[in-house]
Amino acid sequence: MLSVLTINHNNSDISFLESFTFNKDSLANALSQLKSIDGIDECFILSTCNRVEVYVSSKIKNIDSEIIQFIGNFHNVPIRKKAATTYQFMHGKDAAYHLIKVASGSDSMLLGEPQIINQIREAYKIACSVQAIGKYLHKLIHTSLFAAKKVRSETSLGSRVDSIGSLVSKLSKKLFEDLNKRSLLVIGTGEISQILISNLKNEGISEIFIASRNIKNAITFGDKNHCKPIPIEEVGDYLATVDIVFSSTGSTDFIINKDDIEMVQKDKKSSIMFFVDIAVPRDMDPRIGDIDSCYLYNLEDLKAIIDNDYSENNKNLEEASLIIQNSLDTYVHWENSDNVKDIITRMRKAVEDIVENEVKSTSFNGIDKALIAKRISNKILHMPTQNIKDEASLENSLYLSVLSEIFHLDKDVSESNIYKIENEKIIKNRN
Repeated sequence: MLSVLTINHNNSDISFLESFTFNKDSLANALSQLKSIDGIDECFILSTCNRVEVYVSSKIKNIDSEIIQFIGNFHNVPIRKKAATTYQFMHGKDAAYHLIKVASGSDSMLLGEPQIINQIREAYKIACSVQAIGKYLHKLIHTSLFAAKKVRSETSLGSRVDSIGSLVSKLSKKLFEDLNKRSLLVIGTGEISQILISNLKNEGISEIFIASRNIKNAITFGDKNHCKPIPIEEVGDYLATVDIVFSSTGSTDFIINKDDIEMVQKDKKSSIMFFVDIAVPRDMDPRIGDIDSCYLYNLEDLKAIIDNDYSENNKNLEEASLIIQNSLDTYVHWENSDNVKDIITRMRKAVEDIVENEVKSTSFNGIDKALIAKRISNKILHMPTQNIKDEASLENSLYLSVLSEIFHLDKDVSESNIYKIENEKIIKNRN
């Protein structure tokens, strides 16, 4: 059974969510530990700025407590009793639907945000590298990514991908009279950073610096977007020269602290600074917003502004939901077909084993073929017969009706009320 634990922006605040985030360096080790838990066949972890989700395929129906224990132990965080929505679990079709919805951007804090597709791909790649992915998660993840492409290309939800960049640009114009005299520092080379830079360039911003934990990424990004790359270790040296700071990285510690900005403000003599931090865990000390002349916006602040357009959001989500449901139906059909193949294979193997063992244990001198046939039949039908007897005592006769149809026992069915289903009358009446 597929299960998912999701801690996200809908059921938790940022301070709680960031306690359970996985960075790229720790993800492979986390997956290996999770996969080693008894009963877990496949696993996949998605950790982004607004969600931490642990997907597990297991033969055990209730694996929830093992997942909770794993995530608490891995992060050395005591698991306190919280509402069911905080440690929210979904199973089976609900879990599959959730991943498809997440991939499409329909469950994002900023609807249609573009980074989620690449984040799923990267998480999938890491999971494959430690052999944590099997056929079920492989199929589900690829179904989700395909659905995400359809949502972005066939609905208007994808048109909101630049909403955060546009919003930051608008807020910048409100704070500063003339962007031609202002400079920007961007920390992180993701797609939203690229959209933001494009928007502010159109508004005439004078100078842009780009910092990354990987200086090669900063250089490549800088060449492509015509901005100056700097090592992330030198961010503090540039704070005194910039007016707008935008950050979105996977750092586990603050990149910019309150003390850093207080020192800068002394030299700037109360010059306005605008900070935007959409990272989880946060890249900037939230106390920066307490400093005079400093404006700090985090992901929740931006979401509150963007989500004012409820009518457009609802229309976009309705368009996307049809694609999501169709994609779920495709996955469920594949899963059911695969399960049938497994059952048939096991059934044939079980019958073959019975026949083989019976033949081996029987002397062929003076063989009684009728007796052998009877003995094999009894052994094959023993368990099904017992199940039929157990099911006959139940009011719902669907099990028996399906069984009779599989073995073409219609004659027997018509002679016994056991096999009748009331729903058949309803179906016939509809037709």
